[in-house]
Amino acid sequence: MAETTAIGTIGGAHVAPRAQQHSDFVPLLLLCTPIACASLLSKFGIPGYTTLGIGIALPLMMLMLGFGMINDAVRIEPRRLGFYGITLAVLILPQLLRAGTFSLNSLMMLALLHLPYVLVVKRGDELAPKALTFFLYIARLLAVLAIAQYFLQGFVDKAFLYPIDNLIPPEFIVQGFNAQGTISYGSTQVRATGMFMLEPSFLTQFLAVAIVAESCTTRRLWPLGLYIFGIMMAHAGTGILVLLICMPFVVLIHRRWDLALLGVLAIVAVLGFGEVLGIDFLTSRTNEFNDPNSSGFARFVGGFYMFEQMLWPDLSRALFGYGAGAFMDYVHLFQIEVADMPMTKMLFEFGLVGAFTYFMFIASSLFSSPLPRMLSVAIGLTFLLNGMYVPFSHGLALGLLVLTSTRKMQTVTPTVPLKTTRVARV
Repeated sequence: MAETTAIGTIGGAHVAPRAQQHSDFVPLLLLCTPIACASLLSKFGIPGYTTLGIGIALPLMMLMLGFGMINDAVRIEPRRLGFYGITLAVLILPQLLRAGTFSLNSLMMLALLHLPYVLVVKRGDELAPKALTFFLYIARLLAVLAIAQYFLQGFVDKAFLYPIDNLIPPEFIVQGFNAQGTISYGSTQVRATGMFMLEPSFLTQFLAVAIVAESCTTRRLWPLGLYIFGIMMAHAGTGILVLLICMPFVVLIHRRWDLALLGVLAIVAVLGFGEVLGIDFLTSRTNEFNDPNSSGFARFVGGFYMFEQMLWPDLSRALFGYGAGAFMDYVHLFQIEVADMPMTKMLFEFGLVGAFTYFMFIASSLFSSPLPRMLSVAIGLTFLLNGMYVPFSHGLALGLLVLTSTRKMQTVTPTVPLKTTRVARV
């Protein structure tokens, strides 16, 4: 009897626990690698390509998925593959039929970047909680490092507080990101990045997603305080934006009235003691949406002015856009600064038809995981806050949502002749 209790089952076959752990290794590695690429490995690049903002994250994710296919640990999700094909057709065909100029490299990059979205890790739905645990451990580590980075300035050389940026040769570090920005003009206090994140904004988004995940799956409060403290040390508003949208729904859906009270106390603290606590940036940065010279205006407002002048007046352009890769060619002609955001880029290059199809494909891929739906919403918001080709959002989406799809292969069971069946009465 002792032997039978120490034995598990996988696919109907009896296996020892040690063998079951070995069978979990490859699928769990496939889920955890994108999460690590979005965080711990995001700064590291390939010599010769770092100046283009290209790191090891995306190639490593592709490599690991290829490894998973060799080991028969992943499968193609048929419906998602069909949606992927429809999306590519909608994006490519109008450009070919109009015989306009477009960037073939941009189209190929877009197709390759989203190819992993048609894959599912076998037993990924069972291992999703372990992948989420791995994600939360990284979030706690980043929060602790961010707090240490902020408060140790003045006592420890900044080269050691930001070692990846200062001690590793630049040709191995992804360039083009504000990795050591100060909290304000003229200040010497550098915003925290948790050492590993590309920018403070990525840190705040990572910790914001962790807050949503922790609130939906546990009732522990101390990790939430740690994450919030880490967000404050980054002095970036994008993570706060994710929380402002997601947390009211988390409170209502999961009946977390304790979090509602904490949220009210946090707002009072920011309004009343923000300057004393050094967190008044939360209120001051709201003015960026009205300042054409600010990053907030360029990222979230400038695109609407660009559409009004260059997109909406032409029905054909409004429906099908200017062509893949066209955004960077036209943005320099526009007087107001406009950032290369996913919504702006997709609408300008592929029009309303292409952008709608693309974001529907992304949404269908994100909401297939056994993890809480509000986690899908939080990660979905990060797609709208970062560049399309930045691996941050893709890493979180693949590791926690896309590869952990709950859809399983249908198994065919033998039919039983009607005359041999009997109905038991209870």
